[in-house]
Amino acid sequence: MINYGSNPSAGHYLGVNDIKMYYEIYGEGEPLLLLHGGGGSIENFEFQIPELSREFKIIAVDSRAQGRTTDSDKELSYALMAEDIAELITKLKLGSVNILGWSDGGDTGLELAYAHPEMVKKLVISGSDYNHNISSEPDDGVNMDQDHPVIVLTEPFLRKFFGNPWELSPDPQRVPAIREKLRKMWNNYPNFTVEQLKTITAPVLLIAGDRDIIAPEQTITLFRALPNSQLFIVPGASHLALMEKAEFLNRQITEFLRTPFRKLNNRYYFKSRYNSDSKS
Repeated sequence: MINYGSNPSAGHYLGVNDIKMYYEIYGEGEPLLLLHGGGGSIENFEFQIPELSREFKIIAVDSRAQGRTTDSDKELSYALMAEDIAELITKLKLGSVNILGWSDGGDTGLELAYAHPEMVKKLVISGSDYNHNISSEPDDGVNMDQDHPVIVLTEPFLRKFFGNPWELSPDPQRVPAIREKLRKMWNNYPNFTVEQLKTITAPVLLIAGDRDIIAPEQTITLFRALPNSQLFIVPGASHLALMEKAEFLNRQITEFLRTPFRKLNNRYYFKSRYNSDSKS
């Protein structure tokens, strides 16, 4: 069994900006960067890497101050982490790449597509927001049995993630400071405006569970603002949709990345049938 996030045979370090970034490479073909969620690491994608590496050259990254990647004295922000990824893309001579970002990773992907449109071919984001001022979904009060299939599936991940998510840190003494920096980032970022989102031209697949912690209103606004976007609300899924529905979503992600993006007129069938320019 491959220990993603701690695999010496696939792991590499690269100096980017003012940090030492850790990443792992799997598979061959068109580059696909994986950006994990807040406080996580490459191991968050253990349900994606085996499948997606059959189709793409996976470059899974530990973001600044998380996983095995080092920190600096700078304030954490999604824009700063996007600049780290831009530097990685440049130094690895990847050109324009596809990106899959989960939660915070999706926010970083949006920042990269906004600041460096030439570097992002297509972007897939799951459970991501665009503005921190919009409230998350409240707890719906549902108590799930411990033998529920979703609990059985995700419990090992959650135990590891919340038990000791910092065991990979290259500087354990900095962990309290890093946790505080992350908290401040979540309280202050992201802060995109709708007008800024309208300038992001990369095709984007937006994924969200119908029980995601990100309010559906924010996901819908993000979908409507991005000029080249598709929306995928996953039934019976939470913020962990990429894990809960991994096999299903891996297929959708692959199809989106492999299929040329085309805009769809929501009334094309009327125009086709009646050959009319009528708005009715």
